[in-house]
Amino acid sequence: MRIKELKEQTKELTLLYVEDNEQLKNVKLELFNDIFKRVVYAKNGYEGLLKYQEEHFDLIITDINMPVMDGLDMVEKIQKTNPSQKVIVLSAYTELEYLSKLAKLNIACFLTKPIDMKKLVGKISISTKREIAA
Repeated sequence: MRIKELKEQTKELTLLYVEDNEQLKNVKLELFNDIFKRVVYAKNGYEGLLKYQEEHFDLIITDINMPVMDGLDMVEKIQKTNPSQKVIVLSAYTELEYLSKLAKLNIACFLTKPIDMKKLVGKISISTKREIAA
């Protein structure tokens, strides 16, 4: 999918982006701010959970391993109140512990770092199509 087509699809959607790595955050925020109506950033799962409690997001993109609260604990808490929340998980970790926890959650997609931007754009497209159709 081309960015122009994705922008058309996501122009009215909101994103919660949770990432503790400053370098990755800056690169991804540039893309996300270009394609979503509104992007809210959180530096860890706890901050992300607090921001989620303040407003609804069409999509959440989160890292797993972060200080204070990891991304999977955040998603688990969010899905207790909204089981249909769309989530994309990005992580450098592929350990069995994380993968088994991911399997129990309603995750739209899991991508390993380093992130292939074409794959990420494709997964955003698939995840937001479901949101629009819902």
